[in-house]
Amino acid sequence: MPNIIDKALFKRAIKFFIFAASITILAAIITYIINPDLKEVMKGIDSRASEQVKEATGVDKVWSYIVNNGFMVPFQMFILALIPIQFLYFLNIITTVSLPGILFGVALQSDFGKGCEIILSSLPHYVFEVFALCLLAAALFELNRVIRANIKSIFKKDRLGLSFIKPFLATIRTYAFFVLPIIILAALLETYIADFLYNLF
Repeated sequence: MPNIIDKALFKRAIKFFIFAASITILAAIITYIINPDLKEVMKGIDSRASEQVKEATGVDKVWSYIVNNGFMVPFQMFILALIPIQFLYFLNIITTVSLPGILFGVALQSDFGKGCEIILSSLPHYVFEVFALCLLAAALFELNRVIRANIKSIFKKDRLGLSFIKPFLATIRTYAFFVLPIIILAALLETYIADFLYNLF
C-alpha cells in the first residue's frame, strides 16, 4: 500500500493540535478567572449553534455534525488556504477550539466537580475532531505554501513555478482517507459516548 500520509505532515498536525489544545485551555482559564455572566455566555454560545444541530437527535445528530464538521468547515478551510496569507485557514480551528474552552470555563465556574466531569466526558470527541482538523490544516499548509511561492515568483526574473497539483492531490487524499473518517468517529463519540461517560461519572 502506498504511503498516503508522510511523517512531516503528521508531525505538523501534532504541533497544530498542541497549539489548538493550548487555546482551549487558555480560553477555559480566562473564562473561569473573569467570572462572566453565565446566562449571557450560554445564550451567546447557543445562538451560534445551528438549529439543525440543536434539534437533531441520534443518527440525525450524527449526520448534522458530519455535515458541519466534515464538509462545511473543511471546505471553508480549503477556500481560505487558496488565499496567499499564511495560516488564514487556521481561523476555523481557533473558533472551533475556543468555544469548548469557554464552555469548560463556564462549567467549572458553575460547579467545579460537574465541570470536571463535563470536560472528561468531552475529551474523546474533542481530541478526534480537533486532531482531524489539524491534520487537514497540516495538508493545507503545504498547499498554501505553494500558492504563496508561485505568487512571489511572478515578481522575480527566474520564474520557477511550483506544481499546484501535487499538494492539491495530497490534501484530497489526507481528507478522504483520514480527516473525514476521523470526523465521523468524532460525531459518533459526541452523540453516543459523551453522555454515557458523563452519566458514568
